[in-house]
Amino acid sequence: MSVPGTPPARPGAGPDTAPVWVRNPALVFGLAAAVFLAGLGLVAGRPELAVVALPALVTAGFGARGRGSGHGGGAPVRTTTELAPSDSGRGVGYRTEVTAPHSAEAVAVEFRIAGDRRHVVVVDPRTAARLSGTVPVAHSGPQEVLRTHVSLLGPGGTALSVPAAGPVASAVVPPPHLPMQHLPMPHRVTGITGAHDSARPGDGGEFRDVAAFTPGDRLRRIDWRRTARRAERPGDLYVRRSFATADALVVLVVDGRDDLGPDVTRWGGARHGAHETTSLDLAREAALSLATAYVGAGDRVGFRALGGAARSVEPGGGTRHLERLRSTIASVTPTGDADGPVRMPLVPAASLVVVLSTFLDDQPGTMATTWAATGHRVVAVDVLPTPDLRRATRHERLAFRLLALEREDRLAEMTATGVERISWQRDDGTSPAVQLRLLSRPRRAG
Repeated sequence: MSVPGTPPARPGAGPDTAPVWVRNPALVFGLAAAVFLAGLGLVAGRPELAVVALPALVTAGFGARGRGSGHGGGAPVRTTTELAPSDSGRGVGYRTEVTAPHSAEAVAVEFRIAGDRRHVVVVDPRTAARLSGTVPVAHSGPQEVLRTHVSLLGPGGTALSVPAAGPVASAVVPPPHLPMQHLPMPHRVTGITGAHDSARPGDGGEFRDVAAFTPGDRLRRIDWRRTARRAERPGDLYVRRSFATADALVVLVVDGRDDLGPDVTRWGGARHGAHETTSLDLAREAALSLATAYVGAGDRVGFRALGGAARSVEPGGGTRHLERLRSTIASVTPTGDADGPVRMPLVPAASLVVVLSTFLDDQPGTMATTWAATGHRVVAVDVLPTPDLRRATRHERLAFRLLALEREDRLAEMTATGVERISWQRDDGTSPAVQLRLLSRPRRAG
């Protein structure tokens, strides 16, 4: 069932395959039982046993005669699957159409969905042409969502076709986003116009001072009360001046080099669980949540990736730019080389730099410290899931303890150099919105 409001993905069609027919195993077993009963009746002189075996023998004869062209023979089977990712990113709708020969009595479709789970449905050919449903998806980003295998049942159930592989449907699942109301701002805003007060005089912001009227001042800004009190000679006028408004410049830096789940025993490269929220899931969710909130406030947002398969997006604003950010953030996938060197991305001056990483090595922390030293306001977002040590051995627990101590020292050093820090998934359940509110105290640029 397609999700309303989301354009469907391009249908994936499998190759047309001619069914390969084999006898129904139940019919084979029935034939063997009938032959056994007939032989037993002949040896024991019990004709009633042969009478019992006669229907099974007749059915097997019709099945053998009808096998082949009578069951559709070379008529091809065509399977197409269309996906439609949901807006929330929590599931993917699908619509599968199976075109089967008219002679087939039933169609068995095996769905292999995300997480290697299998579901088999057996329907008539007319129903098989409009199968639909929703696949629950635990992860965001590019992934295989659904694959199908199709088998046919011949007339009378005398023959089956060998399961044929259908199309493999993949999709880029967008991450969900959390609503954010209070957001930290850069040390100073430099845009031409926006929703935040800047340091330069202009229109639209908070009150700045009262000054004598000069050519170019608007008449509507004349403060008549101040003029009446302070005018020393006829013709003296005083105007109220305010600060200009500007937009903020935000750069999101996502560390896409690795993807870690809660189970620490799988951090060595083993595949994480299908239903475990990973560090890259949290990073995508955090990046999209922040991008949506800042763009919605009229600010300019850019995107940079530390490794990972994603391109950079230059700062911009507006609905189209947000869609570009959404697709780019959703396409971040791990490179598998978390220890390799990474080039430090360039960020514009006077930016708020948000670094989203697990901070398990020095590279993202060193970059964050460097940006803070050059005058940027830097917020480090820790996206490491809450570690699960239930399956860990004694040696694995010791290794994790050492890794955690190094990580805490690294985060403490970042904080000491001016980098502000929040955790997207905290043990005490404090939401990211509450943590960001504590960082959003008003700042007036100098």
